[in-house]
Amino acid sequence: MDYFYYIRNMKKILIGMLATTLLCGCTKKNIENVNNPEDSGNEAVSVSAVALGYKGSKPVNAIPRATAFRMSGDYADNVAVTVINGNITYFPAPSDISDHSRPVSLGNGWWLNRQGISQLSVFTRYTFAEYAELKQVPSVAELKAAIIPGARVTEMYTLPYTINEAPEHLEEIRSILSGKE
Repeated sequence: MDYFYYIRNMKKILIGMLATTLLCGCTKKNIENVNNPEDSGNEAVSVSAVALGYKGSKPVNAIPRATAFRMSGDYADNVAVTVINGNITYFPAPSDISDHSRPVSLGNGWWLNRQGISQLSVFTRYTFAEYAELKQVPSVAELKAAIIPGARVTEMYTLPYTINEAPEHLEEIRSILSGKE
């Protein structure tokens, strides 16, 4: 099969899927309510809610929650990468690594996540200081070679605070996590 033939057909399929998604949820009444808010009882209606057909829905502003994690060893000073099915799917740039991305100890093996660590994260031999001084991002092959065997996240817990709020609530977080033993 010709590569360009494949690309042309994929564009058509994607455009068709987008149009179908948008048109299926839009009714004339919902569109009129967005254009004329006083007809909807002064309810906030988001465009995404209209596209999904939910009249009177309010826009959702998702704010990421802070997380705490445990590791299979003492790797708090090591840079983490995320691996899915043997492929590295997330790794930071050296400029992303600073004292502000270093995890904060919460006691009993728990750490406040400030690096974007997930349940699928593993740790590399790169320390924060070494990685921050790199002039360029290591290649995927270099990152894979730097993974410490068995060094991984073993447990994650989503906290009731946003990422920005968490540092102000360390004692409350420690109290929450003390019940997770």
